[in-house]
Amino acid sequence: MALACALPAHAEPRRIVSLDYCADQFVLALADRNQIAALSRGSLRDDSYFRDRARGIRQTRGTLEEVLALRPDLVVRNWGGPWDAEAVYGRFGVPVLQVGDTPDFVTASADLRDAARSLGHADRGEAIARDLDSRLSRLADSAPHQRSAVMYLSAGGAVAGSGTMMDAIITAAGGRNLRTDASWAVMPLERLVETPPALIALGFFNSGREQVNAWSPSHHPALRRALREARTVQLPTAAISCQAWYAIDAAETIAAALRAP
Repeated sequence: MALACALPAHAEPRRIVSLDYCADQFVLALADRNQIAALSRGSLRDDSYFRDRARGIRQTRGTLEEVLALRPDLVVRNWGGPWDAEAVYGRFGVPVLQVGDTPDFVTASADLRDAARSLGHADRGEAIARDLDSRLSRLADSAPHQRSAVMYLSAGGAVAGSGTMMDAIITAAGGRNLRTDASWAVMPLERLVETPPALIALGFFNSGREQVNAWSPSHHPALRRALREARTVQLPTAAISCQAWYAIDAAETIAAALRAP
């Protein structure tokens, strides 16, 4: 959420290196192109939200040797690089900005603003945060009094519970998360059949990696039959691949599906 080794307030980083595709999104949204020394090798993936902006920018595998050779004055990460990146890069005098993994839109907005300040563009963070607030307000104004049950189901079989960003997405959309237990779990197929929600929000079912994964639960014939009989909506893959402010796209997708006749 904040710089591990704080830069002087007036210093704007000039050689930013991002270690994973979730961190890439913050850098691509907030930094000038000439501030970016390198992005991760996942920056052009189909679930990289700002992948079009990443074209032509150098990529790194994120190894310590490769990153240090780029002479960064700021490393940005969500999950990439060493787990103790703060200590590792701190030995070389390089500050680390930790971003992402926010469980709701309030903390996602704060995370966004913190990152914008660290990258030297607080005004950009404020503008995006205001847009997020406006979109959340519109969803709240149009939310039905009676909230319909919504279940999020990933192609890997995971179902989101309370305390997750997906739970916040469903709530912002005007729905009620069918799974009330905390965190994530694998939902038995029997439960899906016995207690069908009003809407199933599908994640990564149209992802290229899942389509070629022969072992994915999304290929199970019984699950396919159950989904054909249910009301479903495909969520935009790039909007839900990381826990960040742009997950609002997914909330708007669910809201539109709930309002549809």
